[in-house]
Amino acid sequence: MYTMKIKYVFLMSAIINLFFMTSCGNKSKKSGGEADLPQISSVQKSHKWFYFSRDSFLPIDMPQNAPQIIELPWTEAVRISSAASVPEKYISNSPFKAYAVVNRLGILAFSDDSVSVYNDNSVFPSVTADQLVFSGGAPVFYLYRSSFFNDSSIQTDKEPFLVEFNPNTHLFFPLVSYKNLNLTEDEQIVGFFWDGYTWTCSAKKRLERQVEFKFFTWQPLIDLTELSPALSSDNYLFKSATEEEYKALNMPHLFSDAPEDLKTLVASIPSDFTFYVSWRDGSGTSPVNYYQPGNNSSATVNAKGLYDNVSGYEVIVFADGTTYLRQNSEGTTDSRICAFRLPLLPAGYTYGEVAITGSKMYVAWEENNFYKTGRAGFIQVSITNVLNSLN
Repeated sequence: MYTMKIKYVFLMSAIINLFFMTSCGNKSKKSGGEADLPQISSVQKSHKWFYFSRDSFLPIDMPQNAPQIIELPWTEAVRISSAASVPEKYISNSPFKAYAVVNRLGILAFSDDSVSVYNDNSVFPSVTADQLVFSGGAPVFYLYRSSFFNDSSIQTDKEPFLVEFNPNTHLFFPLVSYKNLNLTEDEQIVGFFWDGYTWTCSAKKRLERQVEFKFFTWQPLIDLTELSPALSSDNYLFKSATEEEYKALNMPHLFSDAPEDLKTLVASIPSDFTFYVSWRDGSGTSPVNYYQPGNNSSATVNAKGLYDNVSGYEVIVFADGTTYLRQNSEGTTDSRICAFRLPLLPAGYTYGEVAITGSKMYVAWEENNFYKTGRAGFIQVSITNVLNSLN
């Protein structure tokens, strides 16, 4: 499963630190014509730490002081697996501004000044939860069982593939099952891409001596969240797809093909620096992955990024906490790009998924040991305080 292999590569490379200098600035040149790295300053007294307990989250002074737990494979551990801000077109009817899926625990719902956790024992914690997107303004996420770390990966044909969290009732509703998609109980969906209109999926089936993959697309005729009680064959268009069509959506694109806004956000990073970024464009669809090959001798560093089209912030957070932030000034095309570093994490810890609610930024952190995860949580950062300190 190549999606799993990609996860392993970037999980390992995420522990390689970026080394930057101090402050907020643009690209400059050395005497030899070589580009300097941007100047970076650390965040001071602008943040709060939280860690995950068995069924909620609690404040902590530093991540390394959270209670020690047994390390588990990342698909089985309590950790933020996916996060996103609510798209602007849905925000007027939404009680929350961002969400984060916490694997094996529930969903975090962020408002301007508060965070709430919601869970459901019928959904969590028996399966892996990941890949948060939006349909009709409601957060929707994906459930699966990892065949690498479970004795039995076979799902019943009635088991949910996609689940909705209703922001108003705080309840979870199964939307699409394997049976809805005409999959058998020994077929496992291993990935998808949602472009706002069509879901492009990959499913695998373990045979005696090999693994067989199939690829297909399905297009709902109405928002998934409007289905009652669940998807039926009358509500979507289904057709086969090729492996090439699936990979064209899910495999990383070269960074040279990234949107101009994203490229200018990190324009101060030299072209020989190797990195990978998962980027959300504010539409509520699946993130798009970009890769800058850089210098073949340099280690790959991963990052998460998003455009929050409600606040106007664009942000990229690298695994070591190096952050690039831009807010487009209202009514103008002027914008300022600032670079700063989140608080330094202990060795073996990395930053991950990111979401923004107004003047607050939330970034996941976790303790990594190869493919295993130990302690995990998130940091809340006051963007206003950060920007004021950089003025």
